[in-house]
Amino acid sequence: MRELFIRFARHPFITLELFVASFFANGLGLASTLYIILLLNRYVSHGVDATLFTLTAGVCLAALFEYGFRRIRSRLAATMGAKRNWELITGTFGIITKGKIKALDAIPQRARQELIKGVNSIEDAYKPSNLTALFDLPFSLLFVWVLFLLSPLLSVIAICFMILMLLLASLSQYRLRSRIKRLTSISIQGNGIFAAASQASDTLRLFDRSDLLVKRWKSNAKQFLNQRRLISDNQDALQNQTKMLQTFLSIAIYAVGAKLVVQGELNVGLLIGANILAARALGPVGRFAQLNDAFISASQAMERIRLLENVEIEKDSGIALQSYQGDLTVRDLAFQYPGMSQPLFESLNFEMKPGSVLVVTGANGTGKTTLVRLLAGLLDPDRGQILADGVELRQLSPAWWRSNLTLLPQESGFLPATIGENIMAANPQLETEGLNYVIQESGLAEIIDKTPQGLDTPLTATAGLFSVGHRKRIALARALATGGKLVLFDDPVEGLDAKGCQIIYTLLLNLSRAGHTIIVFTQDPNIIKSATRILDLNIKPVPKIYNKTAEQS
Repeated sequence: MRELFIRFARHPFITLELFVASFFANGLGLASTLYIILLLNRYVSHGVDATLFTLTAGVCLAALFEYGFRRIRSRLAATMGAKRNWELITGTFGIITKGKIKALDAIPQRARQELIKGVNSIEDAYKPSNLTALFDLPFSLLFVWVLFLLSPLLSVIAICFMILMLLLASLSQYRLRSRIKRLTSISIQGNGIFAAASQASDTLRLFDRSDLLVKRWKSNAKQFLNQRRLISDNQDALQNQTKMLQTFLSIAIYAVGAKLVVQGELNVGLLIGANILAARALGPVGRFAQLNDAFISASQAMERIRLLENVEIEKDSGIALQSYQGDLTVRDLAFQYPGMSQPLFESLNFEMKPGSVLVVTGANGTGKTTLVRLLAGLLDPDRGQILADGVELRQLSPAWWRSNLTLLPQESGFLPATIGENIMAANPQLETEGLNYVIQESGLAEIIDKTPQGLDTPLTATAGLFSVGHRKRIALARALATGGKLVLFDDPVEGLDAKGCQIIYTLLLNLSRAGHTIIVFTQDPNIIKSATRILDLNIKPVPKIYNKTAEQS
C-alpha cells in the first residue's frame, strides 16, 4: 500500500476532490433506499399518484447525479495515476539503459526482464476502477450510520459481517502473498528456459539428445500451472465466501428485522430499506477483498523495482575537452568482479602517447574485454586512475569520451533498428561522404549491395541472415563512424575469414599512419608478431608490459 500513499501524497488536491466526489456519489446512493422506504410507507399506504411521480422523478435525478459524480471520480483517478505510471515505465527503462554496468550486473538478467511486467502489474492494480473502489470503502460507515438510525441492532449485525469479511480478506491476502511470490519466481525461471530454447536452437537440436531442456520446461510448466491453480482456487474461494456472506447478511437482516416488525419496532418498508443499506455497506468491503491479488502483485513488483534504487546512474555531465589529442595514462589500476577469489589485475600501469600502438594479449578470462570496458568508462576501477590528456576519466563527460573512441567490441551487439541507423547512432552528425567512407573501409559495401533493402535492412528482422563475419563488419563500420582518436579493438579478427582479417590488418595500419592511438586486444599471431609493445594479461596479478625490441620494458 506504500505505492498508494505515494500517489495520494503527490496529488493532494486530486485526492481531496476524489474524496468529495465519493462523498456525493455515495450520499446520492442513499436515494434509492429512501425511495423504496417512502414508496412502501407513503404511496402504497395512501395511493397518491403525485407522490409516486415526485418520488420516482427525484430518485431518477439522484441516479443521474450519482452517475455524474462517479464518472468525475474515474477521470480524476486516471489523472492521478497517469504521471506515476509514466514515471515507472520510463524510469525503469532509463535505469536499465543508463545505470552503471557493474551495479546492473548484480541483478540477474531474467529478473530484469520481469521488471517491465511488474510495471504493468502496478498499473493494473492502481487503475481508476480500483482506486475508486478504495474511496468507496470508508463510506460503508455512512450506510451503517443510516442503518443505525433505523435500527441499532441491525447496524450491529451489518458491522459484524463487515468485520468477518475483512478477516476473510486478510486470510486470503496472507495465502496469496507467498503464492504470488512463488509464481513470479517460477515465471522468471521459465523465461530463462524459453530464452535458451529461442537463442540456442541449433544447440538444442544437435546436442540435447536427452531432451534436458524439454524436461526442465515441463517441470517448470507443471509448477507454474499448479501455482496458478492454487491462486485461482484462493480467488474463487474468496468470491464464493463474499457471496455467501452477502446472502447470510440478508438472511440475518430479514430474520431479525421480521421479529422487530412483529414487535412493532419496524415496518415492512423500513425492513426492506435496512436490507438494502446493509448490502450497500458490505459491498465496498467485498470489492476491496477482491483487489487483494492485484495489490499483492503490485507490491511485489515494486519490491523488484526498488532493487534499481541502488543502481548508480551514469552522469550525463562532466568535462568535455576542446579536442582529444590521444594521450592515455593508466595508473595503479585494479579490478575484481564480485565473487571472484582474486582480482583480474592490479597495479596495472602504462602510458600511451598520441599515435602509439599497444597490443594486449591473454587467454580467455584474463580480463581483455574487462579492460576495454574500463577504458571506455563502462566500468569503474576498484583502484587507480585512467587519464585522457591528463584528465581523469571520472571527470569527463561519458558521452564526450565515447565520441572520441573508435571502439570495436568483441560481441557485435546492435540496436533494434536498421543497418544505417545503427551506424549513424554512433555519430548522428555523420554526413553522406563520411558514411560512404566507413562502409568502404569496413568492407561492408559488398554486403550492403547483396541485401534488397541495403542500409534500410532491419537488423532485428534479419540478424540471423548475417554471419559472424558480416556482423563484425557492420560493427566495424559503426566504430569508424565516430572518427575517435583512441582506437580500441577487442578480438577484431575473431570469426573473420582471410579477407575479413586482411581488412582489419589494413585498417589498423591506416589508422596508425593517421596518428590514432591504438590498443588492440587479441591473440591473433599476425597482430602480435607485428607489435613492438605488448601487455600480457596472462601474468597475474600484475600484468607485464614489454617492448619486443628490447625484450622487456
